[in-house]
Amino acid sequence: MPTPRDIVREPARALAALPGLAEGATLALGGPPLPDSLLARLPASGPRGLRLLCARTALDSPQVRRLMADGRFSGCTVAVPSPAEGGFGSAAPVPVEWLTVQEMTEGLRAGAAGVDDFYSPGEVHTAIRTPRPDQARDKPAHLRLGPLPFAHKASLRCDVALLYADEADLAGNLTVTGPFAELSAAMAHAAASAAVAECAVVRTAGRLSRAATTVPGRYVTAVVPASRHHRFPRGTGDRTPPPGEEP
Repeated sequence: MPTPRDIVREPARALAALPGLAEGATLALGGPPLPDSLLARLPASGPRGLRLLCARTALDSPQVRRLMADGRFSGCTVAVPSPAEGGFGSAAPVPVEWLTVQEMTEGLRAGAAGVDDFYSPGEVHTAIRTPRPDQARDKPAHLRLGPLPFAHKASLRCDVALLYADEADLAGNLTVTGPFAELSAAMAHAAASAAVAECAVVRTAGRLSRAATTVPGRYVTAVVPASRHHRFPRGTGDRTPPPGEEP
């Protein structure tokens, strides 16, 4: 469990403690909004051949484009709101597989629970969700329970998750809002090595309530105050704005 003494760190120090971010690792990128301060400080000499898990909007980020141009990613799996939005054409700089947001979320939840493969409603739209031969042995690709079809799917896992949070406390509990909040939470839960959150507001006293907590602190390795973020109420007493933002 992270402690108030060490949960809040500078971006460079937080990223230096990511042993899971090695050659061939899977990096999950939460948002939008993206954790720009963390992306900007990924070491230039860092590992290559990474697999990226992200939402579609992340591919428009200059920081993500820079990392792709530098050859850091060997491929990416991208979440889109619906299957109709899954085409990226031939202009993608790396091979792209796509899932709906719901499919990526359920796959990460299964991976976080230690489940290798499972059945759920809907089709498998990408090779990354097709179970391995050893997982598929003696299991039908499709089942039907009443009128509802179920497909056999593989779970998803990631090694490191980089997230953006609206608020955090000194125990690492996070509030994440927006349409991709559940996906970001699933990424944090599924991260095998580390989950680091860039946060707009860090409480210096008290803890987030259970109702306000999207990601419990036990899943969070470090919190980094954001250098650029959405506007938030000023003069909040026990909340500390990031460097350069005076209340």
